[in-house]
Amino acid sequence: MTVIPVPGYQYDQRLETGIRPFDIGRDLRAVAELISVAFAAELDDRGSAALREMRTMSHFGGLLGVLNRGTGEFNDLLNGFVWVEQGHVVGNITVQRADKYATRWQIANVAVAPGFRGRGISRRLMEVALEHATRAGGLWAVLQVYQANTVAYHLYKSLGFDDVTAMMDLRAPRAPLVSALTPHPLIKPFAASDWQSLYELVNHQLGSHAQWWRSIRRTDFQATFEDRLGEWFWRLAGRGVHYRRVIQNSPRFEAALLLDARRWRGEHCMQLWVRPEQYGSYDRPLIDWALWQLQHYPRWPIRISVCTEHRSAIDYLVRSGFAPQRTLVTMRRRLAEDADAAIADERP
Repeated sequence: MTVIPVPGYQYDQRLETGIRPFDIGRDLRAVAELISVAFAAELDDRGSAALREMRTMSHFGGLLGVLNRGTGEFNDLLNGFVWVEQGHVVGNITVQRADKYATRWQIANVAVAPGFRGRGISRRLMEVALEHATRAGGLWAVLQVYQANTVAYHLYKSLGFDDVTAMMDLRAPRAPLVSALTPHPLIKPFAASDWQSLYELVNHQLGSHAQWWRSIRRTDFQATFEDRLGEWFWRLAGRGVHYRRVIQNSPRFEAALLLDARRWRGEHCMQLWVRPEQYGSYDRPLIDWALWQLQHYPRWPIRISVCTEHRSAIDYLVRSGFAPQRTLVTMRRRLAEDADAAIADERP
């Protein structure tokens, strides 16, 4: 196989050692196994599903390699670099366009096999990825890292990345008990058809800065006919209920809560949004309402994700019996001097 040289980095083709571009036909299975080991403690349901898909695709690696050489169809999906030692893939990094204009580049799957850590492989893979994005005309590089992964977090900081936003996952092993509930006069149900008001509320809370990399999508809030039919069937079958509650003292939503309450084994799930100017005022009534409602359901575990800037909600959830699980931080680094001007012209 002819190896495309990586400027500034050596690859000994005879010994198969060093940095080279990722080859989908050759490396997919090895990278999937490397990711499963490196991120065993971090993979959520979505990550596990993506890993399963990679493993399935790896069975057709040879065919995918032939197709990709002819069409380049998979370049954006799994473009990146691997670190090879004596023919074995021991490090990986994925770098791909994060927008259609190729001004933002996403870095992901930075993984090194346990026996090869501490040798600077991650740093050198990061440097190659950043150089690749810069040569391709990128203005920004963006990535996500769990705050508890201090080694990776400090590596990215040392390479010039800054925090953009963060989301904290909280969980209670059993739905907390609420001894009494003081009814709030402004809490009322809202319909799935009111999705535009909910979308506006979420946009307002998160703002353009938190959506700098990935804007929230209208489709995330539009319940399809199939979604509504599924809710109706779950309720009819006694499996659970999807609740929608809002605090509204004007035509706009001031705060909103979604609650998936389950009667069969699983986890209850809450989602909460509040206008920043109402932090500390409307989070507690909605959380209390949800926990009170769950008194009528089995005390399964319950989870929620909250923007870390929403401290009043996090503090009250902790006092109510929730424990922080992990915090996912979005970070970015400027690649080009005109990035400031470019971002001023962009809208999420």
